[in-house]
Amino acid sequence: MSQESLPADFEERLKGILPQRPVCAFEPRAYQSFRINTLKISVEDAHALLLDRKIDFQKVNFCPYAIIVERSAAQEILNSDLANDGLLYAQGLESILPVLVLDPRPHQRVLDLCAAPGSKTSQIAMHMNNQGTLKANEPILQRLYRLKSVLQLTGAKAQISSTDGRRLQEHNGLYDRILVDAPCSCEGRFIMNEPKSFAYWSVRKIKEMSHKQKGLLLNASRMLAPDGILVYATCTLAPEENEEVVDWFLRKTDGRFGLAPIHIEGVTTYPCLSQWNKRSYDPRIKDAARILPDERMEGFFIAKFMNSHYK
Repeated sequence: MSQESLPADFEERLKGILPQRPVCAFEPRAYQSFRINTLKISVEDAHALLLDRKIDFQKVNFCPYAIIVERSAAQEILNSDLANDGLLYAQGLESILPVLVLDPRPHQRVLDLCAAPGSKTSQIAMHMNNQGTLKANEPILQRLYRLKSVLQLTGAKAQISSTDGRRLQEHNGLYDRILVDAPCSCEGRFIMNEPKSFAYWSVRKIKEMSHKQKGLLLNASRMLAPDGILVYATCTLAPEENEEVVDWFLRKTDGRFGLAPIHIEGVTTYPCLSQWNKRSYDPRIKDAARILPDERMEGFFIAKFMNSHYK
């Protein structure tokens, strides 16, 4: 396999997953996105600072606190007080989407079940304006340190726990919002000329991740308030980790949960798969969202669950 080649098995699977393969899907992206951290600075003041420093940026139509800059400008921001003081935080546009779908609000009880490195946790805290209860769970010690560092940098307030998300229990009331940004095979983040991005990929790993994801999602559902929202997200393209997990969860919970349609103006999506490897999925899966990898975003999958009674 040459340095520029993706795994052959992955390429073959991709033919049945993507309706079309964008030319830039697995190329290094020319742009870097940042999230304006409104816990420390307003969107307007951040824009003014960037203009004052003559840093060119683009606004993002679906997210008022996100900007896009070219790579050279990104490095300038990363080396400046804007990033070092937590005013701007480097975060992929696709990574911003699950929290937009989750829609956390001040004074709610919110759980981020797989929290490290803290990008989405700090984004949730921003939506809540640090008001309410936010719990960030991360079982891996090394990643836990990274989570704490990001929370400190951004000024985000959260209770931290370090437990396997499949076994976490909540004794102080149910959560209004739960995010399961699940560990996955990361196919949406593959870069063709960066072999380390796909060095550990295998079909076996996909199956292992799928098994773990089902446990995380099921346990999260046990901690959700009756009128709550549960968002499941991955940065992979594998149906076994996306549609199959959603299909399994809908059957396992025996009609207690439904899927809410996801539509984000300005974000390119493509239809979820109705079947894979001769296995048909629940037709409601059409309401989940597959994010097409393009020049701005990596591949992503998002599903929004709600109690069927409250849908």
